[in-house]
Amino acid sequence: MKNSAAVPLGPASAATAPARPLSTARAAILDRLRSKRSPATVEELARETGQHPNTVREHLEALTLEGLATRSAAAARGRGRPAMLYQASEAPEGSAQYAALAAMLAGEIERLAPDPVGAGREAGVRWAQETFGPSAGPVSADDARRRVLAELERLGFGVEDAGGPTVRLVTCPLLSAARAHSGVVCAVHAGLVEEALRLLGRDDIPSRLEPFAEPGACLLTLGDPAPAEGTR
Repeated sequence: MKNSAAVPLGPASAATAPARPLSTARAAILDRLRSKRSPATVEELARETGQHPNTVREHLEALTLEGLATRSAAAARGRGRPAMLYQASEAPEGSAQYAALAAMLAGEIERLAPDPVGAGREAGVRWAQETFGPSAGPVSADDARRRVLAELERLGFGVEDAGGPTVRLVTCPLLSAARAHSGVVCAVHAGLVEEALRLLGRDDIPSRLEPFAEPGACLLTLGDPAPAEGTR
């Protein structure tokens, strides 16, 4: 089989997927918020991301409206309006418990399995078999791509698809577990994609998963990647 994976199919969210795709700049802001233990100011995030404070403020307001972040006022110090503090929204209780369980199980696999990455991939293969069934294909290449991406969205991934071979995954339902145990957790997703394509009769379509390839996003390539500029 041609399919290969650079293991994690990862990030960006432990909470809910956005209503519409996040831009790279906005995803970078959200990723920063999710990595922090305490709320952050506009100025702090501007320094860390290299974006202008006004641009950061616009992204934060949009994230707040979409329910991906929350806003509160800092304690007043002297005259003037208090600074606004932003933090990533918490996952629903059930999602948080599921993520904690996934992290615990991944840790046990890392500790006990001779080949943790292989064990994670095999789990993803079995997951695809349960989801797609033995007689899911063959289908067209376009339909196989559509069905794989639809399944990822159903699982809680935010899929930003511009129509080319590579899509951005801007949210992940198990971000904390993926960060702590990426070799196992993300190998599960790699195996899921690879086996889904096989079950759909399209094991001729190579797949590649690149972990945290961009700020706030992983990259999933289905098919041959587009040639880089200057190599066409």
